[in-house]
Order: sequence, then structure tokens, then C-alpha cells
Amino acid sequence: MDRRINVALGLLYIVCRQPQIVERLMDKYGVSQIQAYRYIQLAREINQKMVVPESSVVFTVKLPPTLIGRIKKLSRSRKLSISKVVHTALEEFLAKKDHVKAGEAS
Repeated sequence: MDRRINVALGLLYIVCRQPQIVERLMDKYGVSQIQAYRYIQLAREINQKMVVPESSVVFTVKLPPTLIGRIKKLSRSRKLSISKVVHTALEEFLAKKDHVKAGEAS
């Protein structure tokens, strides 16, 4: 949805007529006329590019059962997906300095 709003915003800057923008959105995304108008309306309201999140892919790792249990427990207690818990933990870990020394990245 964010990507579609960004396209609508871009079209608002280069195409003057709203019906043309609606047609382009309908053709590009196969959406209804009403949905195309909603994207245009949201683009006008926000009036800035939306951040489009990076897509996720499956990444399998082996972990000790006790660590898996801790991850699942935290996930349930915070009402977050396991993927979100692991993603956040890894982002925080990798954001700390000195985890990878120069020339050791692999």
C-alpha cells in the first residue's frame, strides 16, 4: 500500500488531471476506481513519500532449545511475532559498535 501511495504522490506532481492518475493506478495495480481514488486521497493527506519496508525472506538457523523457549516466551508476553522479536534483537545487536572488526565481514 505504501508503494502505491508513493506512486500516486509522484503522479500528482507530474500529471495534472486526477482521472488520468486514476487510470494509471488502475492499469498498473489492477485496483478498482474507488481504491485508486483512495490512494490519491492518502497521498494528498500525507504529502510526502512513505517509507516502504524491506521485504522479508526465510532464514533458518539452529538454536539451543532453551534459547528458542526464551524467544517464544518473550514473543507471547509482548504479543509480538517470533520474527519481530528476533529481528529486533539482531538489529540491536548489530547496531552496537565493534561486533565486526575491519576486514572480518563474511
